[in-house]
Amino acid sequence: MIPAIPFYMIRHGESTANLGQFASGHVDVPLTEKGIQQAQAAKKIVEALDLKPSIIVHSHLQRARNTAKILNEVLNLDMFEDPMIAEQHYGDWEGKPWELTRQPTREGVDPPNGETHAAFHERVRTAISNFVNTHKGPVMIVCHGGVFRAFGALYKKEIFGIENCSLHYFDPNPEDASFPWNIRKFG
Repeated sequence: MIPAIPFYMIRHGESTANLGQFASGHVDVPLTEKGIQQAQAAKKIVEALDLKPSIIVHSHLQRARNTAKILNEVLNLDMFEDPMIAEQHYGDWEGKPWELTRQPTREGVDPPNGETHAAFHERVRTAISNFVNTHKGPVMIVCHGGVFRAFGALYKKEIFGIENCSLHYFDPNPEDASFPWNIRKFG
């Protein structure tokens, strides 16, 4: 599993897919004006953190990249782009309304012609393990709601309903073998 090392994870700001309520997956949709404002508000939270991240890693999709850039205005950190923390590839479901795709996704149904949940979970596990093992100090991962779900699924913990630009700190809790972090939400 992933070493119990502290890190931050934040979902990107509202995207045009979120606003339109459709599955974007790897469709490279932009932030909305509201998404930009959410990132600006999250930037203030990041600026006030006692324990600052040491590096920012973001997915290659512009909604995460642009959120990371806004957050980094107050941190001035090195930023790394990594497609390994992109959203799940939804195959035939990409661009389809959430009313058709959300529940099957949450129930673990693999999207037709897309990335299986098992492959997605393994991709997320590999990426987060790599980040926390190779960077000193807490890493800030700017990613997607599905990455939170995949991370939780690795430990059989449901993590759903992550709001746009909500920052979470994963604080190691070695006393809990099933999920060795306490999650603190900021904002």
